Amino acid sequence: MSEKFSPTLRIGDLSDFIAPSQACVVSLKGIKAPTRKPDKPEVLISNKHKQKLKIRKSKVSLPMLSSACPGWICYAEKQLGSYILPYISSVKSPQQTIGATIKNHLCQTMGLSPEEVYHVTVMPCYDKKLEAARDDFVFQVESEDGIHEKEDLRITEVDSVLTSGEVLDLIQLKAVDFKALEESPLDKMFTNVNEEECLYGVAGSSGDYAETTFRYAAKTLFGKELSGPLEFKTIRNSDFQEVTLEVDGKTVLKFALCYGFQNLQNIVRKVKMQRCDYHFVEVMACPSGCLNGGGQIKPKPGQSPKDLLQALAGVYMENVLVADPFNNPLVKTLYDEWLEQPGSKKARKHLHTEYHPVVKSITAQLHNW
Repeated sequence: MSEKFSPTLRIGDLSDFIAPSQACVVSLKGIKAPTRKPDKPEVLISNKHKQKLKIRKSKVSLPMLSSACPGWICYAEKQLGSYILPYISSVKSPQQTIGATIKNHLCQTMGLSPEEVYHVTVMPCYDKKLEAARDDFVFQVESEDGIHEKEDLRITEVDSVLTSGEVLDLIQLKAVDFKALEESPLDKMFTNVNEEECLYGVAGSSGDYAETTFRYAAKTLFGKELSGPLEFKTIRNSDFQEVTLEVDGKTVLKFALCYGFQNLQNIVRKVKMQRCDYHFVEVMACPSGCLNGGGQIKPKPGQSPKDLLQALAGVYMENVLVADPFNNPLVKTLYDEWLEQPGSKKARKHLHTEYHPVVKSITAQLHNW
């Protein structure tokens, strides 16, 4: 197995890794994921004047599946197709969201053309390189240089993706001595760092979508202000956990964290059989989530993967200001200056996407055979 994969994946069961391929970057424009049928339950975030999260219920409760993990998306498009794609959240990943913001809003604010900006992201995962290359995250702008005729330029939201491991390789290649570098002010353009230089966000080794949405749903739907850490209950293993909210002795919210391919297969099987009773599932292809991404820095000699994960989580929490993401001033500014309001036409255009069933080519089928 490639040395680029995380240590936990290399020493563990190979079946617990979703291996993407170049097919993940292909956008089949003629094939679209079917829309959700009216009689099927769904989780919707509606934002007209006041944000409300609505949960429609029927006899069978099917989940909304978070979609920030490109490995999971690739697997769903290639292997699962139409019966699972309607339940995947259409919200873009953080990488593509910031890419769309920079190439559209920031360029306009600074009086720049999108082609004048080269956007590089640092990610914990090699799959993010494939995500950035998808046709779905390329848009066209009209350009005129005064000499040639007008032409449409294809602009990518993200131009290059480096993994954290590759960044370390570059630092070592250039023999950078951080202790000898001169101190300089922190660049706070489009950042979640507050005045105290703490990250504005929530705890967690991955996206933390389940916790954020759970707290918001509890507050807006049932008037429950949840303070302190949520009590996630381990079901099968540490990579499959759930949290519930009870009102008057009845479970009204049921969310789950599902990391790793083996756990994902159980969720997919339940959805297919219409026996999944979760309202929301945060999905990550890598066991232990993004901290264990294939592009992360590897453990030092004598350090176990588990020890490294614990150390990373500890360092992260040292500099995190736990705050409600819905009160993030940066996000509020983007809506006030650009997107108007959550759920608006502009927000749907720039912050949402579609997923497509991937039909294997004859060449790919012969190769697999």
